[in-house]
Amino acid sequence: MSGMQQLIVAPILLPLLTAALLLLLGEKRRPLKARINLLSTLTGLGIAIALLLWVRDQGQATSIGVYLPGNWAAPFGIVLVLDRLAALMLVLTGVVGTSALLFALARWDRAGASFHALFQIQLMGLYGAFLTGDLFNLFVFFEVLLAASYGLLLHGSGRSRVKAGLHYIAINLFASSLFLIGAAMLYGVTGTLNMADLAMKIPQVPEADRGLLHAGAAILAIAFLAKAGIWPLNFWLVPAYSSASAPVAALFAIMTKVGFYTVLRLWTLLFSEQAGASAFFGGQWLVYGGLATLACAAVSILAAQRLERMASLSILVSAGTLLAAIGFGQTALISAALFYLVSSTLALCALFLLAELIERSRSANELPLDDDADAMPSPLESLQPPRAPISMTSRRPWSAR
Repeated sequence: MSGMQQLIVAPILLPLLTAALLLLLGEKRRPLKARINLLSTLTGLGIAIALLLWVRDQGQATSIGVYLPGNWAAPFGIVLVLDRLAALMLVLTGVVGTSALLFALARWDRAGASFHALFQIQLMGLYGAFLTGDLFNLFVFFEVLLAASYGLLLHGSGRSRVKAGLHYIAINLFASSLFLIGAAMLYGVTGTLNMADLAMKIPQVPEADRGLLHAGAAILAIAFLAKAGIWPLNFWLVPAYSSASAPVAALFAIMTKVGFYTVLRLWTLLFSEQAGASAFFGGQWLVYGGLATLACAAVSILAAQRLERMASLSILVSAGTLLAAIGFGQTALISAALFYLVSSTLALCALFLLAELIERSRSANELPLDDDADAMPSPLESLQPPRAPISMTSRRPWSAR
């Protein structure tokens, strides 16, 4: 095994070890924790870029790297798989994570406990979801990133965050249950959860078991599509993302892409034209669901009056466009969708960060000139203790100045 193949596991191990170190440091050493978090995130981005360049330099469009953490041969052991698509998603995660963290270090990382550790665990779950080669470990990494997102969503407290967070947790727990049910049904029919092995065994499924296979795939797809934000399963997304702090919402911009990535990976692998009677199963539902999502989100944006809500609805526009594109099953269209995936994710990340900067500017312009110039805008009042109230007699009308 070459050195670059051994580096495949590094994007998972690095944030895991960093999170453990950050938890050991405690909350009294926040400046040091911030530096360690930033160094680890930048290192992870560098590793992702190195892996992308390595896969690209292999010279073949189908070149992949494989890492066996337990040294058990596939399909019996855990396997990590790196191809160009996975490497691209790793780099995109690193860029979004670095941008969100740099923004958070200005003040948001001080709004609650364990921000830096949760941030690294979130990155670990994202990296793992893009690298795993079997459904069971995909479920594990899904739960890791969701567990971290629960804490990050509530970071900064506030009634709106708690309310949206409870809905977010309930929906994702239900989706995780569907994930397990669908994976169990697929395993019962095919006897494997390895993605490459599934692609080989699905064409061989007897006609008597094909209905059970399709039912399991449909249940599994519902879990992924709920996370991807397809209509009508996306009612939880806009309130949750709008209530999150700006850097957390920016990081969440790539979380819906995990659902899309999984649908793209599994649908093109398991139900391609080589899948026999199951070829292109569910493609029309992806097209119709994506178009419905796109239409509903576009109309909702016209009625939105807050920048955070407009940014959240834009995520649904992106999700609808991507899902409809892959549903047609055309290589050229999927290639264009991947190009749009990168640009839209970066744009949405920037939009969430800019929304707060614009809100800060608007709040600052609304402050009376005789107030403290350092007063923080209302969305960030929880980051500092309240000041003593200003006496009304201390304010002089403009006519008296």
